[in-house]
Amino acid sequence: MSERPRFYKRRSVQIAAVVIVLPLAALAWWLLSPLFIDEVVDEPFPRAAMAVIPDDMTAEEVEQKMMEAETVDTPAYEDMPEPAAAAPPTTAPGTTTTYASGTTEADDPVEIDEGSEGTAVEESAGTTTTSPTSEEASPTPTTAPQQARPIALATGALMDADSFHKGSGEVTLYRLEDGTHLVRMEDISVTNGPQLHVLLTPIPSVGSRDDLQSAGYIDLGPLKGNKGSQNYEVPSDYPIPEEMTVVIYCVPFHVVFATAPLA
Repeated sequence: MSERPRFYKRRSVQIAAVVIVLPLAALAWWLLSPLFIDEVVDEPFPRAAMAVIPDDMTAEEVEQKMMEAETVDTPAYEDMPEPAAAAPPTTAPGTTTTYASGTTEADDPVEIDEGSEGTAVEESAGTTTTSPTSEEASPTPTTAPQQARPIALATGALMDADSFHKGSGEVTLYRLEDGTHLVRMEDISVTNGPQLHVLLTPIPSVGSRDDLQSAGYIDLGPLKGNKGSQNYEVPSDYPIPEEMTVVIYCVPFHVVFATAPLA
């Protein structure tokens, strides 16, 4: 057998090996790399959720404006004029003032009329001035209108699904001022994995995918990072149940990574 056929046969085997090994290596990297690589996402609570949205703006525009304002170092009050100093009170000549404490001040002796308790009386050139009592002088306190705030409806802690798939951190369901709902994850740490998603299911606990299949769930989207703080919007047409659990779920392999029963 000549060397040339052997060379072509050996080359064909090498090419076939490369064709087989490369996809397997890519699959192994996709499966195993998340176990060694953490993805940290620190997303703040939506600024627009703490503000009143004007009619001519969207929540996204308000969010952008508030983010831009945070980068400005000049205080908002820097250009305000200095407040004018209050002028000292003056007393006309020939005037006597009687205070509630009983003390008097006079430039010239004049006759003092006894007023009611808590009343000061001034007489000068035939003019009598009566100052209001302390109750009358004090303005009626007004209560500022309460601005609507996000309301925490339910909260819970992420728990391990098993000895390998672990999770920790706080999870809270909020109702925002506009009536929408938001799942907020604070300082979470979850075992990383391929294609993790955040699910919300109307049962108090989840042990396996069978629990999810029987109870039903909504998918709030891919997990943004296995560490840090993140926000997930709940669809507006989803009726909020009295009992619920947030689940970190590996979609391609149907594995529960962590759960957070909310109460």
